[in-house]
Amino acid sequence: MKRNVINLFALLFTIVLTSCSAESVEDSITTTETQKNYSHSNEELEVLDLINTYRVNQGLTPLSIIEHISYKSNEHNNYMVSVNAVNHDGFEQRKVNFENVLGAYRVGENVAFGYSSPQSVVNAWIASSGHLSNIEGDYTHFGISITLDAEGRKYYTNMFIKK
Repeated sequence: MKRNVINLFALLFTIVLTSCSAESVEDSITTTETQKNYSHSNEELEVLDLINTYRVNQGLTPLSIIEHISYKSNEHNNYMVSVNAVNHDGFEQRKVNFENVLGAYRVGENVAFGYSSPQSVVNAWIASSGHLSNIEGDYTHFGISITLDAEGRKYYTNMFIKK
């Protein structure tokens, strides 16, 4: 019994979720980057499909995938893996990149760590008000990346934009 409680506690501490969003304001950061291509895994496409299915069931319009959003999500996952922490570091730079490269004027971000399946991470995001507000938000496009660290643990970055 005590071991089960300790294992449950350890699991809860390893599963982490955070969300972030912002609307565009005049900013002095600029970029000359162009849109990047990204090849989605089946798991990534499943997460996007689950989010769109949820949106449609709530009477919201489905979002369109933009590979560049997933490319930037993957960059952020690689950063989180390198620092061994789930965070929104660099969100402002990603937001400005989407404004400049994609014409976005609203950007949101959900990140997660440690979930084993697309359904489990989407369920967790839906159960969290901050993440849910991004999933149900007034966005038009999205992207995702799922990255494994050296121990096989999954990092997720799911970004949303409106343009």
